[in-house]
Amino acid sequence: MNEAKVTGIVLKAIDYKEKDKLITIFTVELGVISCVLKGVNNTNAKLKFAAMPFCFAEFVLAQKNGFFTVTECSQIESFYSIVSDYNKSLLGFFMLELTCIIMRQNEPDEQWFLILLNFLKELAFSEVNQILVACKFILVTLTRIGYGLNFNACNVCGLNFISDAFLNLNTGELVCETCFNSNSIKLTKQEFASLKIINNTELTKLKTIKINAEVLKSALLTLKNNLELRINHKIKSLFF
Repeated sequence: MNEAKVTGIVLKAIDYKEKDKLITIFTVELGVISCVLKGVNNTNAKLKFAAMPFCFAEFVLAQKNGFFTVTECSQIESFYSIVSDYNKSLLGFFMLELTCIIMRQNEPDEQWFLILLNFLKELAFSEVNQILVACKFILVTLTRIGYGLNFNACNVCGLNFISDAFLNLNTGELVCETCFNSNSIKLTKQEFASLKIINNTELTKLKTIKINAEVLKSALLTLKNNLELRINHKIKSLFF
């Protein structure tokens, strides 16, 4: 039996057999993996905390016949402030769900791990508007998967945006009023300006941005719809 020590974030957990749980962990060393936590459905199980989504910890894994079992766990951060706040938990679970969707099993991605961790920290420990964080997370995700939005120029003709901008739902690109087609949706000037500001603002500086709440919600819905088309997956979480 081989043993490994990894640092990871629990993405989800489901009941497995009578007293166990099967957890999905996004680890620095191994990428996304599935592990068994034995006996954690017992009331006094010492590793019960390790089955909680958002648990950021160091895990000791035993591997046998291709299956991982968690034998030890040292928690680094529980992110309890996310779980205890309804809106924060919606956004947090969205981040975990999206990571499950875009990350392939057993393929390490240290850069995305750090992105996820930094967003969870900002969500947990900052008073930043959660919808701002959601918009920023989707914009970063789109860039990460190859569909980053160019707010400076039309993706078809290359000319700078001087009037209305449209989102082409087929390609996920921003286009001008000359290049849009029937599968494009128009962004209001306020939405376009807001998304451009969010896109160009560092995560830790988001708290300095003031955007009209209705404009922000509309921008988030547009981004969410675009993301679902790009990943071909309906997102279950993120309902503010």
